[in-house]
Amino acid sequence: MFHARIKLVALPLIFLTALPLAAGAATPAKDEGKKSATAFEFNKKDPIYITADWMEADQTKNSIMYKGRVVTVQNAMTMRSDTLTAYYDPETKQMKQIIAEGKVNATQGDRVATGEKAVFDDKAKTVTLTGSPVMRQGNNQVSGVKVIYFTEADRSIVEGDKNTRVMATIFPDELKGQDSTGGAKQK
Repeated sequence: MFHARIKLVALPLIFLTALPLAAGAATPAKDEGKKSATAFEFNKKDPIYITADWMEADQTKNSIMYKGRVVTVQNAMTMRSDTLTAYYDPETKQMKQIIAEGKVNATQGDRVATGEKAVFDDKAKTVTLTGSPVMRQGNNQVSGVKVIYFTEADRSIVEGDKNTRVMATIFPDELKGQDSTGGAKQK
């Protein structure tokens, strides 16, 4: 069965009202007085554009699923995956959990996060990347079995196991010229 490639700019309101993905997008503006994000995260202000081969909204499951060459863009962040499924609270219309699966790749500037599955949990305020996750910024990188990013605490944990140890490569000189948002420092 062939599904035409569709561009979903006018997404259902429930999908746009509280998309709190935190492993893939823009950081809050400096004048908001909030911490600068050091990992990817979607924000609630800028429009989100999604393209996919197929989309299904299922109100009985309180979900929206995109399949086939899914590309999600918000501001300077782009995330690609094979599927993207969002689960929402039927009463509040707020996102509860978003799952990107299959060749997940999020980019923002010189930052890249890859893995097989990313789970964005609004209640726990976490993003969990699994399936050979790798986080890169320039030449610096960290990998393991699981990466958990706590969005409100601005901290992360990288886990290994008996077969795969946590590995990090750090170039201190590259980090000197970066601010916390991944861009070059202003002088």
